[in-house]
Amino acid sequence: MPRSTPFGDNAASQCDLAPELVLADLQSDALATADLALAVSAALSQPRDFPTLADATVPEDVVLFALGKNVTAVEEVIQGIVLYIQEAKLTDRTFQFLLPPGVLPGQLTQLQELVAPLGEGTEVVVHQPQDQKANSFLTSTQDSRAIILNRHLCDADMVVPIDVARSEGGFSYFGPFSSIYPTFSDIDSIKRWNSPLFVTRVQRRKRRVADVEEVRSLLGIIVNMLLLPASGGGYHSAIFGEAASVETAAASQMIEHWEPNVPSLAGAVIALVTGGRMGQTWENAARALANVENLVRPGGAIILATEIRERPGAAMAQMAESLEFTDFETEMRKSRHADAAIALQFAKTLSQCKIYFRSLLSEEILDQLDLIPVESDEECRKICEHYQEVVVVHDAQSMSVQVADTSVA
Repeated sequence: MPRSTPFGDNAASQCDLAPELVLADLQSDALATADLALAVSAALSQPRDFPTLADATVPEDVVLFALGKNVTAVEEVIQGIVLYIQEAKLTDRTFQFLLPPGVLPGQLTQLQELVAPLGEGTEVVVHQPQDQKANSFLTSTQDSRAIILNRHLCDADMVVPIDVARSEGGFSYFGPFSSIYPTFSDIDSIKRWNSPLFVTRVQRRKRRVADVEEVRSLLGIIVNMLLLPASGGGYHSAIFGEAASVETAAASQMIEHWEPNVPSLAGAVIALVTGGRMGQTWENAARALANVENLVRPGGAIILATEIRERPGAAMAQMAESLEFTDFETEMRKSRHADAAIALQFAKTLSQCKIYFRSLLSEEILDQLDLIPVESDEECRKICEHYQEVVVVHDAQSMSVQVADTSVA
């Protein structure tokens, strides 16, 4: 019987795999909440180990909600915040909503209309990293590096970061406050952050985690809100409260719902990238690769199922020109391309196994990247039969899988 596996925007693979080929079929049981706005409002009403905003702030305080770049349901999240503020009768405070770069004018107008009931002082601000007037010098780090951040972050009486919960050690994840820095920093800081060596060097990753924590401490941020991912895309729940308590609760939920084990290495892994159209990004593809590459035995393969439409960036193009992974890693040391980390992750995985790639891109583009195009469920079936012992990973951009037994027969 064909195995129906959703991926992409609204696609589904009907790959007909024999049951004896499937080593594991991994899917989270964290279902999407029916009403994310209500879940956000409820989280604000019942914070963990912290007073409600009604008790933690006073009239005329400025409260800033900073939404990280990985939050896709921006409208629903803000709707939930507005609902809480109205029910708690906090309109004597000033509320600001800080969004990452790239928000379209039409969406900004909709969000401004959504927060209008909170009063004239309410602002929806889109961060502009190139605009010096929009940013402020906060301080210098211990190694004399200037920290420049959006001025609203620096001036607010209380900052509430909002991000998506992720598994520890995931691709481009540097702790629960990754939503703040460098997303809301200046363009020079963002370019420095684009250096991708954290993909292959643990110490570089640890340094970035420390950098984010230093910025959090300097800003005096003591609360956090994390959205738990849901199977098939969307969000399962929201957690708000004292920062360490939120981090502990989110980590526990991620371990329970998103961090399974498999008994042994696989010949092939089918990694399905979900999350609707907004989830079909090269960054999510890189996350999926990082999450599953350790499941594949030497000489195996990953079938990455996406509906990516966007052409690869400049660093990915450079990857196609490099013959050896070590050469490309050296080349990337000075790269400041926005997709440098994505390219290095793809190159790292390619140095270990083949990548079969299902997308909406042309075969010519994929060939240039040394990615093998997959155009049908039948092709997928034949690949799996060739490699044997298949692991299917749903929502691979969120699922962090470990191998219980790494011995290779």
